[in-house]
Amino acid sequence: MANSQPSPLRNLDQSGNYTRNIPLDLVLDILSRLPAKPLLRFQAVSKLWLSIIRSKDFVDTFLTRSKTRPRLLLTFKHFDSRKRFIFSAPEHEDDKTSSTVMARHDMTFSDLVYYIESRPVNGLVCCIRGSSIAVCNPTTRQIVTLPDVIAPNGRDVYARLGYDPVGEQYKVLCVMMFDGFDSSTSDNIQQEHFVFTMGSGQKTWKKIETVTKDPYRCMKGEVCIDGVVYYGVGHKRIARFDVVSEKIEFIQGPEDYNAVSCYARLITYQGKLACLSYDFYVTSEMYMWILQDAEKQEWSSVVTCDVNSEWRDLWTEERVLCTGEIRSNEAILVSRSLKSSELFCVYYCDMISKRVRRAEVDGIADDEFRDVHGIGEHGREMLCFPGHVENIMFF
Repeated sequence: MANSQPSPLRNLDQSGNYTRNIPLDLVLDILSRLPAKPLLRFQAVSKLWLSIIRSKDFVDTFLTRSKTRPRLLLTFKHFDSRKRFIFSAPEHEDDKTSSTVMARHDMTFSDLVYYIESRPVNGLVCCIRGSSIAVCNPTTRQIVTLPDVIAPNGRDVYARLGYDPVGEQYKVLCVMMFDGFDSSTSDNIQQEHFVFTMGSGQKTWKKIETVTKDPYRCMKGEVCIDGVVYYGVGHKRIARFDVVSEKIEFIQGPEDYNAVSCYARLITYQGKLACLSYDFYVTSEMYMWILQDAEKQEWSSVVTCDVNSEWRDLWTEERVLCTGEIRSNEAILVSRSLKSSELFCVYYCDMISKRVRRAEVDGIADDEFRDVHGIGEHGREMLCFPGHVENIMFF
């Protein structure tokens, strides 16, 4: 129960009598080791516990430990109920060739038109619906809707989330433009860039300028590394948004890499930006380039992984999609759809040892869940993002 003046935390002896106080540092240590779900409930124990769990130091400590337990974030939408569901599951770190992990239902959007196009950043997810942009925290189930951006003449709106490790702030980059389907020349793309800083009291979007007047027509993927958001904008062109300085620059990708291809992904490899490319319909190989020096735009020579025919045929049949990495040498590939009669699988491919292992993800839309939400037998497009972590921060 919550009291106006919380009593000190004390132990009980076998007779039920209070014996001594529990040191506050011990309470903090115990709480920091608990999962997010009970912690969120324990906020109602007392004002003291609420202040502890909501404090910045505690939230930072919890996030640091949470990063040692990365999860997969999985999301799909259901048209009949007009809902988007978000699940998460532990990343498979077992050395076995095949295993099973249990997914957990974390959050439901009541309106399926919210789209998720980029990976979570410290457990936070950027969502977009037309000109409406929101940031959600599946752990706390909090959704923060940002001020609407005004997109004259029906321009398309794109958004990416980044984290400033210096100012410890989350910022959303918004790009407004006519894409390649809406404009015949680069002169009428009408591209503009805006930034919104979360939790700063900012009321409107701040416009920023790029270092080049050469616009791009699309945004593909995202990865945030050490305060820099990277996303593909062309065949061999990658945008680099510095979250701290709020400046956008462009770097050239590897010679044979197509940054906007559906068979290409930007990932993190040992703390560095890497480009991953594959097309199992054409070849059995995966290719990876690593950005060794961002200032000099120097890429390492390509790392090639030759996938054996058994895995390649299976992946082609399932139409797998590469989503990112889990460990230093592993790329993650997932099925593109969730089917009621089939298991949902995640594949881990070690680029160096060329070893492939599989994890079956159980608990996603099981029979009881399907009955409650009226989900039928038709397959649903599944999005899967690695590196998701629990974060108990509230804005």
